Amino acid sequence: MSKTSKKVVKKLASSSIKKNRGKYSVMSFSVILTTVLFSSFFTVVGSLLSEFRDSSMGQYNYMDPVASLVCVVALVLFIFSGYLIIYNIFDLNMIAEMKEYGLLKTIGTSERQIRNMVKHRTRRICCVAIPIGLAIGYGVGGWLLPMIGKFINTACANKGQVHMNVWIILFTILFSYFTVAISSRRPCKKAAKISPVEASRFTGRLKKNGKPKKKIISVVMSLTLSLVLLNSAYTIVNSFSATAYAEDFIASDFCVQDSLLDNAGVNEKNVNAVDASFITEANKQKGVQEIGNLYLNHGEHEFSPEVWSEIEDYFYSDEIVKMQIESFYTDEGYSVNDYLNELHNKRTIEGNTYGIGELVAEKLEDVKTMDGTTVIDWAKFSSGNYVLAERWQYANDGFLNIVNPGDKIEIEGREYTVYALVDIPMVIEYPVYAPIECNFILPENEYLNIYGECSPMRTLIDVDDEEEKSFEEWISNYTKNTSLSYTSKQSVIEDNKEFGELFAIGGILVAVILGVIGVMNFGNTMIASIITRSRELAMLEAVGMTTKQQKKSLRREGLRYFTYTSVITVLLSSILNVTAVKTFVNNLPMFSWNFSLTSLVICLPVILVIILIIPAVAYKRISRRSVVERLRTE
Repeated sequence: MSKTSKKVVKKLASSSIKKNRGKYSVMSFSVILTTVLFSSFFTVVGSLLSEFRDSSMGQYNYMDPVASLVCVVALVLFIFSGYLIIYNIFDLNMIAEMKEYGLLKTIGTSERQIRNMVKHRTRRICCVAIPIGLAIGYGVGGWLLPMIGKFINTACANKGQVHMNVWIILFTILFSYFTVAISSRRPCKKAAKISPVEASRFTGRLKKNGKPKKKIISVVMSLTLSLVLLNSAYTIVNSFSATAYAEDFIASDFCVQDSLLDNAGVNEKNVNAVDASFITEANKQKGVQEIGNLYLNHGEHEFSPEVWSEIEDYFYSDEIVKMQIESFYTDEGYSVNDYLNELHNKRTIEGNTYGIGELVAEKLEDVKTMDGTTVIDWAKFSSGNYVLAERWQYANDGFLNIVNPGDKIEIEGREYTVYALVDIPMVIEYPVYAPIECNFILPENEYLNIYGECSPMRTLIDVDDEEEKSFEEWISNYTKNTSLSYTSKQSVIEDNKEFGELFAIGGILVAVILGVIGVMNFGNTMIASIITRSRELAMLEAVGMTTKQQKKSLRREGLRYFTYTSVITVLLSSILNVTAVKTFVNNLPMFSWNFSLTSLVICLPVILVIILIIPAVAYKRISRRSVVERLRTE
């Protein structure tokens, strides 16, 4: 293409944009909306990755597969949503301007020149719309990030703040432009391929009944997608059950520990954080019933030849244990047998030694003592002769015993009898796990005699019900300016409530954007149908069909879209509700799944009103021209 022809193409594109500012404003809005989705998404994800990298000392050493899957699904959903809106709006624009392209072809404009003209328009729109969408999306991402950051285990100086960098901007621009490019490709190709004769008679490829071909699927799909997402978000929020499940996620009324102890992003954990001054002050508070401490020491446990022989025969001979060894402890040239032979010579297993007070002993689960009881006799256990052994857990409900009640074991050169097998509640145990570990539990005094005076890892506190509120106010103020944090029934409720609200905000935000996309797609389809049928409608009016009858006919067409959307939305929402949403909700603490279609009952009438209004508004616009003028249009 010569320099002169390039200039002509740019001039034609520019003049077209100036002449049709309204249409191109709608096209720009669609690109802005898509860019907002990408910008907010990449701002949040990029900032969280930066936090994770900071807390992992510069390395992304672990990525939650569920979080990765959510990000990929969200990205695909956004690209698909952006494609739906941009394709339909660009296609409508091509339909409205098809006669113009036909005239250009008549005076000798080539397919390549028309294609370049359309591309130039698209680039002009992107240059304006993408920066605007980028700025808005950055603001939306910055608004969402602090809420999301509360539930992400990272430890960095600027946790919950936006970490904007050039890569986030580049990815947003790239994906936005990529979405625009693939969405506008077909309409662009259609405009370039059409002949002058076809352009002069172009009807937007309507069916015999006047409805655009292949449009009903995209319109119904975009409307359905937004409503299904909105109903799923509503179901999650409606499933929040505060008091009913709080007890399952706390071991006592209050539990105090280092604020970073349960943060998976922190490698070095303080296991001696609860100092004596806190315990002294806590004991002075009104309503405190009992305080119990939990201490921890990590190391290796050595076993006598007799006990080790039993461990090898029972524990290390199990296929599940061998599979665990193969997964974590072997590599090329080093087999399971090599590992077991090495263990046989050492007779040691990695593990923790806990020290516990009486209150903590009362919180232990699945107790099986050597006396055949399910309750620990504290006087007997604290005599200094006994130890508790935690069962080895290899799955959610899968357990194996490494030692058994009555076995003799040694800790720091002292011999103890295993009094009982127990499970430590997950909410209070040390939150770092080895693939195979053997954990023992000593009474508090015996633990301190062996390891010396030290501060506990956690302190559990039970308080009178009527004093819980005042105690929470005290402990909240006390821990505010320290490295300590606490969990309580109320704090668990609030944390999980915010977690549910986070999903609600994200789900509703995306659903609203997709809803706007769906309504715009419907509007575009109806407007395209009315524009391309304007001469047909004028002929009907000329032979006696009233304006009221024509509007009624167009509304009937809109009702077909509404009927299809309603039926498919109810079916998909119901299926999704009892499958994916139910599974997701039931895996969240403090949530209990409740089937609900309430949001559809509220939203579908609103969609119906919009669907009835749009055709009437579009028809009113084209009917401003007289019947004679419309009949003269070819």
